[in-house]
Amino acid sequence: MSVLTKVFVLVLTVASIALSMFVVAAFSQQQNWKQSAEDWQQAAIAAQAKERSMAGVAALEKARGLEMHQRDLEAINSTKAELDKSKAQATEMDTALAQAKGQLTVEQQQVTGAQESNKLLQVAVSREKEFSGKLATRNSELERANIDLTDRVKELTVNVEMARAQVRALQQQIAGIEGGPAKSAAPGPNVVEANVQTAASPAPAASIAPIRGEVRAVKGTLASISVGSADGVAHGMTFLVYRKGGKGGRAQYLGSIKITRVDANESAGEIEQSAGDIRTGDTVRDEASFALKG
Repeated sequence: MSVLTKVFVLVLTVASIALSMFVVAAFSQQQNWKQSAEDWQQAAIAAQAKERSMAGVAALEKARGLEMHQRDLEAINSTKAELDKSKAQATEMDTALAQAKGQLTVEQQQVTGAQESNKLLQVAVSREKEFSGKLATRNSELERANIDLTDRVKELTVNVEMARAQVRALQQQIAGIEGGPAKSAAPGPNVVEANVQTAASPAPAASIAPIRGEVRAVKGTLASISVGSADGVAHGMTFLVYRKGGKGGRAQYLGSIKITRVDANESAGEIEQSAGDIRTGDTVRDEASFALKG
């Protein structure tokens, strides 16, 4: 109940009392004024009691209203404090959001730059792959050419060694022919005539059967072969070493062995020169048969 209502009730009560007194006075004039006075007195007492009661109720309501008003003020103040706190948090969140947006923009720019760099790197990698493919193709061609050149060098080396063997054999034959007449003492007319005919028209050299075998063992610079004195091997002979089944079916020249020890069925010597890896099973042939083969 509001204060204005309480005042209005109070005024209405006073007016009621006044009206009652006026009615009592008027009524007392017409009838028994004593009875009317007693009734008025009781009514006044009742009105006073009611007034006191209403005043107490009004005071109680006022106290309750003040208490509720105080509580409302406290709630309002608390709400204002929470609102201010929420506003501060919202401001901080707006600031953090602005910073996050700025950082996101920077990161997006970095990502864009990284993507552009990645595209450039991919282009460079593609070019490098293409160049590597061309280099691989060129390298393969060069390797094939190198293999062909190596085979050709080996073939030429074999031919050179054969030619050297032929030259040495011919030099030995020439030395034998030139030294033969000098050993004859006081040749007769027929012998002189024969020598003149020989010098004018030398007879063809007798053919020599080749001595072939294979390498049995290799230890350092020493090697043993599978032929010996029973096959015509003598001390100081030179055997050429080669391997069959090379590229194109050509023999691969590997080196030479000079015989230093001769047994019946086996010989051994020192490896004088090596153009390849001499190992067990390689073929050997005497150098003189290379020089005299037709």
